[in-house]
Amino acid sequence: MAFYPYRFAPIILAAFLLIGCSAPAPTGETPLSETAAPAGGTIELAVSETCATGSDPKCVPVGSGSIVSPATFERAQVSSAVVAENQKNAVEVTFTDDGAAIFGALTQQAAQAGPDSRLVFKIDDTMQSAVTVMEPLTGNEAVIVLSPDDDAQDIVDRLNGR
Repeated sequence: MAFYPYRFAPIILAAFLLIGCSAPAPTGETPLSETAAPAGGTIELAVSETCATGSDPKCVPVGSGSIVSPATFERAQVSSAVVAENQKNAVEVTFTDDGAAIFGALTQQAAQAGPDSRLVFKIDDTMQSAVTVMEPLTGNEAVIVLSPDDDAQDIVDRLNGR
């Protein structure tokens, strides 16, 4: 599955690990879903469109670009979040079943909406990123690769309510 980030996204979703499709943990290792402590946090998600800065009062900056500020966000419940061990500056997120359903539905909506559509991620009250979705994504787990300016442990702490 390809998932290409928009050039201005401070958080880049680089890879999605699908529960039913990902390789099992090597012998002797425990899968992520069994090692991470429950978080109980949320990532707010919405689908929006790109815009030219200053073209509309609802046009807001996200990273080095701009999107139309979504009127509403859907809350995707996170069951766990940990700093990724095998990737530099990344966070492994596991959604609850309900959170995964929301995530999947919004990736489908964003993929079908066209090239100017973005999936917007908000953690706490901060819009963290707006990324291009090339095709709908399914599954409960995602790896979020962060920009060099972001701190993976800070994002994990925020998702885990610390």
